[in-house]
Amino acid sequence: MEDVFDTTGRPPKGWMHAIFHGGPYGEDVGRCIPGPPAPATLSVPLAEGGEHVYRLWTVGSWSDPDDPIAVYNLDGPPVPPPLLTDQEMEWLREGQQRKGLGPVRLVALAPGGRLVCDPDAPTIDAMLAELRHREHMLLQRLTDHEDNWYIQVLLDEDDSYEVVHQAGTAAEREGTRPASQAAVRDAVLRWAADQPS
Repeated sequence: MEDVFDTTGRPPKGWMHAIFHGGPYGEDVGRCIPGPPAPATLSVPLAEGGEHVYRLWTVGSWSDPDDPIAVYNLDGPPVPPPLLTDQEMEWLREGQQRKGLGPVRLVALAPGGRLVCDPDAPTIDAMLAELRHREHMLLQRLTDHEDNWYIQVLLDEDDSYEVVHQAGTAAEREGTRPASQAAVRDAVLRWAADQPS
């Protein structure tokens, strides 16, 4: 990334202001980055070799909405895998039909883009055990409705779990922080089996 600083009150054309919490740019004032939109991650070379990766935390403005400011953090908010779109669900169904398999009822989405169709309990257990700090696992129920039905698990850095469940519309989303992996496992397996949890 180039060393671009703003000393005029406005960044150069094609650039925007940024604030960095910690890391090699932590003391810089007036540094600009390409944008908008602000990149989700920025890789910065370190003097001793290697790279430091900043993650976008938020974009805001102190006073001028035409002068957005990207705020970067050493550890931006963990991002869950995206839900399958209607088109992706249709492709999955068509693929199953071509293989002569029955319809997919549930998919598990894990970090790195891994997708498992109709995972059984041992597979779900293994996916939970493989979660690293700040990673999500998501189970999405494939329905014929436009609403999204899913349960999502995040392993935080303090080894606690955050579970978010949505049954239908975004207004029906609920979250909790179970204390143990056993509680998370129970909640996820009950949800996968369509049992009350």
